[in-house]
Amino acid sequence: AVVSTQSTGITFFCIVLKTNLFKFKSSLQIMFRIYLLSALFISTALSDTCGQDRVVLGDWFVAHGSPDLLEEPIPPLVDYVTTNPYDDPSNPPPFPDVYCAMQWSNTTDPDSGLRRYRLRNFNTEEEAAAANYSITHKGHCGSCSTLQDLGVYIRQNLTDETRSCGMEGIISTKWQHECLQKIGFSEPCITIWAYNILNTRSDCFWVCMWSKIRNEPFNKPDGSLNDCLQCDEDKSGPNFKYFSGRTRRNSGIPSSIKRPDSQRYYMEHCYWYGDL
Repeated sequence: AVVSTQSTGITFFCIVLKTNLFKFKSSLQIMFRIYLLSALFISTALSDTCGQDRVVLGDWFVAHGSPDLLEEPIPPLVDYVTTNPYDDPSNPPPFPDVYCAMQWSNTTDPDSGLRRYRLRNFNTEEEAAAANYSITHKGHCGSCSTLQDLGVYIRQNLTDETRSCGMEGIISTKWQHECLQKIGFSEPCITIWAYNILNTRSDCFWVCMWSKIRNEPFNKPDGSLNDCLQCDEDKSGPNFKYFSGRTRRNSGIPSSIKRPDSQRYYMEHCYWYGDL
């Protein structure tokens, strides 16, 4: 009788355990499904390309966003960088905490038939929305804030390509300029890229050559930048960010270089017109 009671108790215990394990497993499956749906929703909601093909959308902005299509008044830093900002140790000036936004005009360019557009700095996102402007990046408008340069940033990984241009620049500044043109940058944007490359070559050449020889990944195992990229960030980054206006990070565009989330402004670029 004792053995029978023990056997019944063990059987009951196993049934309860099996039932609870089944419930636990079901709960995990439900939680996992919720996680996948949430991740899918978040990735869609925060997609910088609004779910469009990256190359197609980038090409559209390149084709429709030339600085020649800008209407007055144009923000003062949306221009050629005519003197090397790295020669002045007081640069960069303080960064204003603003937003660069765009608005399509109802007028068209007589030669291309494309719509003109405006760029303007706003103190807050709410101010831009109230004026019927779309944020194009965080921070003030600069030489790379045109929609043409947005398209270049969206459609391709720039790190390797701009490095190649820098290598060509060792031999010829003309080759470097043509290389940056082939990537698709606007002429004003090319000027700050050229100064950035020149300064990084001057201050980080041997560090970056060693990194190249060792074929180092962009990020170290702890997530920090490799020594070459960190040198570029420290020595050239501040002036580049100020005069270019647009970067991948402040435009919400992902990069092959991993950065802390705190450095990225999450946004979408959904302001095309017509068909892509």
